[in-house]
Amino acid sequence: MSDTKPHILVVDDEPDIRQILQDILQDEGYLVSVAENADQARSQFRDIQPNLVLLDIWMPKEDGISVLKYWVENKLLASTPVIMISGHGTVENAVEAVKLGAYDFLEKPLSTGKLLLSVERGLENASLREENRRLKSRLHYESPIISNSDASRELMRHVQLLGPTDSWVFITGESGVGKRLVARKVHENSPRADAEFVELNLAAMPSDRVAQALFGSEIDGKVVLGRFEEAKGGTLFINEVLGLTMETQNKLLSALQERQFMRLGGSDYIELDVRVIVTTSGNPQNAVNDGTFSEDLYYRLNVIPIQVPSLRQRRKDLPELIDLFIEDVIVKNQLSKPEIDKAAVRALVDYDWPGNVRQLQNVIQRLLILNTETKITLGDVADALGGDTGMQKQSQSLPDYFEGDMRKAKEAFEKAYLNYHLGTVDGNVSALAKKVGLERTHLYRKLKSLDISARDAK
Repeated sequence: MSDTKPHILVVDDEPDIRQILQDILQDEGYLVSVAENADQARSQFRDIQPNLVLLDIWMPKEDGISVLKYWVENKLLASTPVIMISGHGTVENAVEAVKLGAYDFLEKPLSTGKLLLSVERGLENASLREENRRLKSRLHYESPIISNSDASRELMRHVQLLGPTDSWVFITGESGVGKRLVARKVHENSPRADAEFVELNLAAMPSDRVAQALFGSEIDGKVVLGRFEEAKGGTLFINEVLGLTMETQNKLLSALQERQFMRLGGSDYIELDVRVIVTTSGNPQNAVNDGTFSEDLYYRLNVIPIQVPSLRQRRKDLPELIDLFIEDVIVKNQLSKPEIDKAAVRALVDYDWPGNVRQLQNVIQRLLILNTETKITLGDVADALGGDTGMQKQSQSLPDYFEGDMRKAKEAFEKAYLNYHLGTVDGNVSALAKKVGLERTHLYRKLKSLDISARDAK
């Protein structure tokens, strides 16, 4: 992660003023770039992304107010304070500049003390606003990974080991298991935790807009920052990465290999300073074999793989997850906490949750918001589960293995059958042997041949 000094852009048409300001600021330890007119100001701003701008109002051809308007209208000043300077200052100029979004207004001749104080406070203000925004983001997304099961404890072990590294991470797992939460936890455990966690959700974006969203663009003089620049110094999270077109895959591969990229329509390379975490609910190896995903990109991204277990593989987490989601719904919707029958809780724990954590959250929300009684019963749970579209789809469709030959179908059935019953006995192989009617030694061999781990069901 970059650890650079604040970079200040000085814009003034007078060479002496530019030189004096540059000398003063450099003596204070700042990095300084200069521009003498509006065109140079826009170009320098685009290229260096300064932490603060000192902008002269009165310049030939185009004044500073016009430049400020351009930056504001194109939403380029999210975290960059602009201090306006003028030798012909008026109250009207100051009011207009501040209304547009300028941080401060200084009159020439500039007092070194006032200048440095304004710069220092401007940078502090930007830093505080950014920190406040990050804290709000963290509060919004803050959620623990419940780890009462062996599968989730192993997952947390991987997160804690990987976090302090800067390696790229490839997260796989069924839809709804919480891959995004795992990505955030990796980020929060990393040296980049104080920087941005920026998301690009390919599942919710048309394929023809992905490249611009990722790399940004420079079209007709208008600069649009992409996720790579927004995430500078932090983490870029790409959700459902198998959805990239081959053309964008090639651009991404080049950026990762060279550690630099170019905006669409741009001509200058920009340093790549992000940690990349990608996810998919699909099978990346199958996509590589089918030719729909670049093998080179797959191995470039798949430095550290993480497999997020399904909810049915972590049944011991369910009681605490249920309590957590109940509390969350109650707080957000200002509801009274209902009593829940033990049979209702047992039904929630025993359910297979094909939609995983996301489905569990939806069902809990449905139970609490639609239930008008003070007690939630087994019947209420049955109604809530019966209304779940994921459950309906599951009951209306045949298993995938019906399409294969009988040997593969038999193997797939045995694996699903044993996994299911293993979960009902909390991974106890002796209890499983009795339940399914197999001798224990034979059952151990069967579990090994089907690559089933009893520990994962505990």
